[in-house]
Amino acid sequence: MARDERVGKPAYAAVSTRITGINLAGARLREIAVVRVDERGAVVDEWSAVLHPDGAWIALADVASTLRERLSQMAIVTHNGRVGIEVLRAELSHLGWELPALAQLTIIDASYHYLPGLVHRRLSDCCTAAGVPFEGNPPHSSPVSEARAVAGLLARFLQGVAGVPDLPELLQVTLRAWVYPWPAGPGRAPDAPRAWPGRRGQGILTTLSGQPLADAIAAVADLRTHGYLSLLGETLQDGRLTPETAAGLTEAEPLYRLTSEAAATARRAVFDALVHQAITADRYHLEARQELWRVADTLGCPRDAVIEPIVEATPVEFPKLVEETGTKKPTDGRSVATPAQMRAWAIANGFDVEGYIRLPWSIVRAFEEAHGEPVDRTVRPTVREEPTPRQDSRPAAGPRLRPIQLPGTRPAGRHATRRAPGPDPDEGVPQLEFDRLETPPIGNPVI
Repeated sequence: MARDERVGKPAYAAVSTRITGINLAGARLREIAVVRVDERGAVVDEWSAVLHPDGAWIALADVASTLRERLSQMAIVTHNGRVGIEVLRAELSHLGWELPALAQLTIIDASYHYLPGLVHRRLSDCCTAAGVPFEGNPPHSSPVSEARAVAGLLARFLQGVAGVPDLPELLQVTLRAWVYPWPAGPGRAPDAPRAWPGRRGQGILTTLSGQPLADAIAAVADLRTHGYLSLLGETLQDGRLTPETAAGLTEAEPLYRLTSEAAATARRAVFDALVHQAITADRYHLEARQELWRVADTLGCPRDAVIEPIVEATPVEFPKLVEETGTKKPTDGRSVATPAQMRAWAIANGFDVEGYIRLPWSIVRAFEEAHGEPVDRTVRPTVREEPTPRQDSRPAAGPRLRPIQLPGTRPAGRHATRRAPGPDPDEGVPQLEFDRLETPPIGNPVI
């Protein structure tokens, strides 16, 4: 029997929203797009609206009945829009609508069944893996293009991606939606009008945004936590999640079926992964550290979670050159390359080392390769041996590295020993002080 290609009755509603924040009590719905498809994935119709209560655009009260026609008894499918659908419910509740339980399914959850091999599960990643066109340029795409992409992925899932068996929940969600129709209209008088929030702030991620954040999420997320962590990533980047609005995370946890303890564990895991990636990429300079501290404050992680891994991972210890008494610390007289010498060598050879807490791995490796032997990184407080004057300034086997004498310091002993005449191999090399492990204030304008 030939397959009937006619479009059937709508069964699923692919929905994309734009909201002003993640605090459900105060967030507002700014935009919404709905693309309805039938049980085989064929597009039936689509609708969208830009909302605002001051008359410049459409007010939600004017389209509430239209939303009922589009969404009542529909299985609502979003990419990761549980918070957006909950804000829609709260908005309609303020207008007097008492909505039943909404049958929802997210593409992120379904992708673990239909696209199990994905590393990243953003909407664009899922579309690329399933061969679904995605209009626009994420993350700046419109709700309409996102709703169309969700509808396209839903069609591919309903038709079976590469012979993958049907996901039972994808078929059962339509039955749950049919049982609970929306009321014909509002059941009570609307609440008092609410103030419309101002523009949301600048995202707190700049240096560590984009792919590094997605990689950190992919490294620790699983089917249970991926949706929640993706929400963190999206809201951190677009400015909805800041230290001031972080309280809204508590309201989002039940939407993803997470306890407070499980959510806190997931946040700490992704933050630790983000710090580890920053260390691996040598991106823990001052601006990156400031940004990591802001993320730690937002996610409820201690600031020590930034400094301690950096201290443990850095290959060079930074000894104090000056004791509390004001005298220079003695060394054991061996060919020890101090961090100041490595830093001066790196600057002289064009490396960018400004703002680092400690020398990154890449510079230490380059220094060792340039000098042909590993650097002795131990510093033991023993009696310093005075160097013997050389007749020939050229070293026999590679340059001999000496601890750098900082201006204003004196060696241990009663008087400074005068050096024998001859060329100084360190003459002209810039002398730099070490960065300290102090936590700058969070309001530093460097960011």
